[in-house]
Amino acid sequence: MKIAVLTECSSEYGRRLIDGVAAYANCSHSLRLTWINPNDKLNSRTFDGCQGIIARIANDNIARQLKRTGLPVVDVFCQREYPGFFGVNSDHKKIGFLAAEHFIAKQHKNFAFVGFKGVAFSNKRRQAFSDVLARHGFNASVKECSLVQDQRAFFNTDISSIINRDELKSWLKKLSRPVAVFAANDLLALNVMQLAEEVDIDVPTEMAILGVDDDRLLCAFAKIPLSSIDPNAYSIGFSATRVLTTIIKETPREKPHPIHHVSPKGIAERASTECHAINPEWLADALGQIDSALNRPFSTIDLVELTGHSHVTISKTFRQKLGMTPLQYITQVKMKAAKKMLDEGKYLVKEVAAKTGYQSLSRFCIVYKAFWGHSPTCH
Repeated sequence: MKIAVLTECSSEYGRRLIDGVAAYANCSHSLRLTWINPNDKLNSRTFDGCQGIIARIANDNIARQLKRTGLPVVDVFCQREYPGFFGVNSDHKKIGFLAAEHFIAKQHKNFAFVGFKGVAFSNKRRQAFSDVLARHGFNASVKECSLVQDQRAFFNTDISSIINRDELKSWLKKLSRPVAVFAANDLLALNVMQLAEEVDIDVPTEMAILGVDDDRLLCAFAKIPLSSIDPNAYSIGFSATRVLTTIIKETPREKPHPIHHVSPKGIAERASTECHAINPEWLADALGQIDSALNRPFSTIDLVELTGHSHVTISKTFRQKLGMTPLQYITQVKMKAAKKMLDEGKYLVKEVAAKTGYQSLSRFCIVYKAFWGHSPTCH
């Protein structure tokens, strides 16, 4: 069985998507893959010998060309719902939820979203982000950039030419600071970071910035390393291939085809969101130190030495500002990190215990169960 994969490979998202497709194909020795660049001109011979297509459908013209092939199609962009096509896509609502919860946990009070006008994934992320903030009594300033090209622009590695940078810069200057900015993807987040520097807005102390895609080359080598949500492109590619092979073998193509959503992997936090937006300044610094001390034991005694304040002052301030004791906050940080690592399935429980600063495995298990209500071995 031969299937075509129509997607770019210039971005890390595209490459991870292809990796997921290839991983499923390697599990099924009957599958052969052919890669097609979405910028190439499609013709009647492009899909010769193929039994199905996985594609990031960027516009209606590409959709029409794929429809004419008569082959089953799985859309992994899902900008629109096309009759007869299946869809596998990121869970954009969960992505927006993760962004809002991350910023709220950092004690931010001012929020903003920057996205793309009329683009489905951007709209869904914005709406979920705003909904979570509203439940906590906050709202977000929103800026949606109008595009001057079609959706294939998202598959490039530079979007500076398809957005109005002067307009975006003016909007950034008007935001109340400190502010937490959630951008629809990494490329847009990097443009926000560059423009913030041009108008003398400090990142992350005045403006925390979070993107989506976790393009590690772009994020890690930015002037200020960019925090980003990993949308799990690998699993999208893997799931899309599984869906397509099932369609080819078993499923009638006339039935309605709901979109299958894949949950994001989580947030890769880097320097662009490391600052806690909370006063007094010594408390914000202390919270940052707790975050960075994940892999070692940390206590109120460490906070006394770090801040120069008394145990009483520290405990009183934590209760007033965070509604919990220092120990409860430290435990919360470590347990959330532990759960994330266990959910990823990459580490043994004893390895997670060590990575969260617990020298005793039994003590880690006791604390974990008390915090989450179940043993870490249940993962």
